[in-house]
Amino acid sequence: MNNILTLYDMEFKRIYKIYFTLIGILLASNIGFTLFSIYSIPSRTSDIKGNPITVNILKSEEGIKYIYEYLIGDLASSTKIVVAFSVLLCLLYSLVIWYRDYFSKSKTIATLLMLPQKRFNIYISKFITVTSMIFGVISVQFLFWFIDLVIIKAILNVNVDGFTNVFETILANQNRFSNLIFNQPIDFLMIDVFGVILAVVVIFTGVLMERSYKKIGIILGGGYIFASIILYICLTAQYAQYVDILLKVQIAYYIVIFVISILISRTLLNKRIGL
Repeated sequence: MNNILTLYDMEFKRIYKIYFTLIGILLASNIGFTLFSIYSIPSRTSDIKGNPITVNILKSEEGIKYIYEYLIGDLASSTKIVVAFSVLLCLLYSLVIWYRDYFSKSKTIATLLMLPQKRFNIYISKFITVTSMIFGVISVQFLFWFIDLVIIKAILNVNVDGFTNVFETILANQNRFSNLIFNQPIDFLMIDVFGVILAVVVIFTGVLMERSYKKIGIILGGGYIFASIILYICLTAQYAQYVDILLKVQIAYYIVIFVISILISRTLLNKRIGL
């Protein structure tokens, strides 16, 4: 366990500046979208009589319905797109975290493979690094949404109990196209927790296949990742109308792909992977 934590510490020190910069950009984007949404409402909305909905109207007693109808929905969609982009960058780092060790001047992978420890510890440390980054992005977004709602409440004098409750105010405004963070526990677990874990594991397996078999490895690794995605899409589409069955199918898919990916990765690391 100490070896894994040491490796994790080494991995995180290589990326923490960029990672915290990403978090800062995420915060700035949230505040920027919040202020933009507030002050741009008059130019893009109107009431039933066709009159612009001004900031002063939003501050009135009747303004709360416009805040929920226009402001919160736009803010939820905009910030979820930014979060999705941030998570995508972290997933791309699932590739970088391996290839950097191979193509850096110091050839870090050579040192890691020769350490007197189980090779799979390298995998675990990289896995913890990437998943903690993604979960960190998702977690801080909840805090940033709270900040967004506090800003709205302060500027527009919103006097509604529970307005700063992220789950009731932001996550209740679901948009399937831009949605990434779900308010239903089962959806949150399947997509934002287990889905993230599986995505990282599959990407890692694809990378290790490519590193193990060189030229043909590109086809094997890319094909494995592509096939995993296509299989998930096909299963979801086939059972989309049967919610209970779909959940069972997705759980089975997660377990099977996770186990297969771990077994392949462990075998490649122990018997095949090289410099």
